[in-house]
Amino acid sequence: MSDLERVIVAGGGPVGLTAAYLLATKGVKVTVFEREERVLPDYRASTFHPATMDLFEGTGISEALLEMGIQCPTVQYRSWTDGKIAEFDHSVIKDDTGYPFRLQCEQYKLAGWLYDRMVEMDGVDLLYSHEVIGFDQDDEGVSVRATGPSGEVIVTGDYLIGADGGRSTIRKELDIGFEGHTYPDRILVMGTTLDLRTVLPDLAFVNYVSDPVYYGHILKIPDLWRMSTPIQDDMSDEEALRDEEIEKRLRKVIPDLKLPDIMVRGVYTAHQRVADSYRKGRAFLAGDAAHLNNPKGGMGLNGGMHDAFDLCARLVKIQQGESDAAELDGYETLRRPEAVNDIHRQTQQNIKNLTVSGEDARAQLFDEWRRKSADPAAAREMLLQSSMIASLRRCGMLPARG
Repeated sequence: MSDLERVIVAGGGPVGLTAAYLLATKGVKVTVFEREERVLPDYRASTFHPATMDLFEGTGISEALLEMGIQCPTVQYRSWTDGKIAEFDHSVIKDDTGYPFRLQCEQYKLAGWLYDRMVEMDGVDLLYSHEVIGFDQDDEGVSVRATGPSGEVIVTGDYLIGADGGRSTIRKELDIGFEGHTYPDRILVMGTTLDLRTVLPDLAFVNYVSDPVYYGHILKIPDLWRMSTPIQDDMSDEEALRDEEIEKRLRKVIPDLKLPDIMVRGVYTAHQRVADSYRKGRAFLAGDAAHLNNPKGGMGLNGGMHDAFDLCARLVKIQQGESDAAELDGYETLRRPEAVNDIHRQTQQNIKNLTVSGEDARAQLFDEWRRKSADPAAAREMLLQSSMIASLRRCGMLPARG
């Protein structure tokens, strides 16, 4: 065994808690700092791809998601005017994964499950209502400072994982650049208890809608149907969240709709950014602290969980004496290229497809979707990419099956 004793995690969201859980279940002591007082309901991410379910099989995470979420075997591409354009069935990748479906489960439910498991574990300190304000590191370890209800606290450990979101304090303290851009359109997310299948029976549980102005998605999550559409620059967040604006947008789905119960409404900003480095010394970045992307395709949270899996597997090898500190050099080498070349490339293409304008260009795109959905080989190739199986195979994290 090595002398690695404690890892400190900044950020108690799904990626930070996933990292902490993976370490704690292997006997590594963990301290988690989170500025919020509890796990908050957050509906921004809800998709868990087949690759993620395969990767986390046996950890308890995939098994918990199966219990908490719903299985979505098909994905549709639609337009508001033409309805369903094409449908892709994950059964064509049944030989490539043990989970031939997208699993829909709100991210906060996973975070809550992880918190509940770890709160009873020895060697785990979950310090919520504690905001990291800085840290120091040297050849021996890290010392993290945070403010909490009783004032400033300092915790020392061997390594630090910055999973503290797009505005990461850890990344800023490390003076690591975060190159990329912010999309001009903000995103309005709405969640309704109205069963949209009662009025649109051909809806899948996962639907992407192509439209030059009102592009977006319609997703079924366990408790709600969730929709998203963009907000243009001349509309404030407050205006976008008003009942009359919500009703206007919902009528894109159901022309004669009267405002149903809206249980969730929120406005978010989308970015495409990747940190210049994922590591400096004993401090690492993971999840949104390392990479941000537009949400079309559900790859941000999944990519962050893949980060956590790879980094924590390396830390556990060191803790168990199976490797030395040089093992950690592989984390950035493996994960950063996937963020740049796979997650960003695919999510940017998704936005391009959903916003394509011009009658001829839209007809060409729709014909391509129809062709691929009708060809099992082409459909399989497309789903291997969108499910992130191809990504994890390429970087050696997920071996081919069979």
